[in-house]
Amino acid sequence: MSFILGFALQDTLGNLASGLMIMVLKPFDTGDYIEVSGASGVVDDMSVVSTQIRTFDNQIIVVPNSKIWGDVITNVSAAQTRRVDLVFGIAYSDNAPAAVEVLKALVAADPRCLNDPAPEIFVGELGDSSVNLFCRPWVATEDYWDVYWGLTGQVKERFDAEGISIPFPQRDVHLIPVES
Repeated sequence: MSFILGFALQDTLGNLASGLMIMVLKPFDTGDYIEVSGASGVVDDMSVVSTQIRTFDNQIIVVPNSKIWGDVITNVSAAQTRRVDLVFGIAYSDNAPAAVEVLKALVAADPRCLNDPAPEIFVGELGDSSVNLFCRPWVATEDYWDVYWGLTGQVKERFDAEGISIPFPQRDVHLIPVES
């Protein structure tokens, strides 16, 4: 009987031990945005056996603490600043230095983008269908998504106005006739 009871309590005791480790070491707290065990969202509630996470589309996910403690924990809210990583593809026929200057001007004009650390804007890749420009401004953590979406829309508008094209993937297909 004790063997069956011990086996049945194994998961519960694992969750309890993991919950205690989470509460002592505090890799995250209520209100933090985290990514754990394939789930991501804002921590609504923490107990000794489970953590309740609310997703951006308002779903509630209850994750057993043993799943959290036994996996990688990413706390997106832990730092006061974050780097926004944006990649914009332009056509090979476009002027890359001019496009970089457009990006620099847009970042400089946005008061949410920090000067320290300085933003990085450069030609990062020569892709299959585009020259990829990397735009990496730093922002306060709470401004991350507003800057991400805001700059993306502004870049599209400014590139259109400046005649800088954003290409779509293309392939050249050559047909070789077969003799019959």
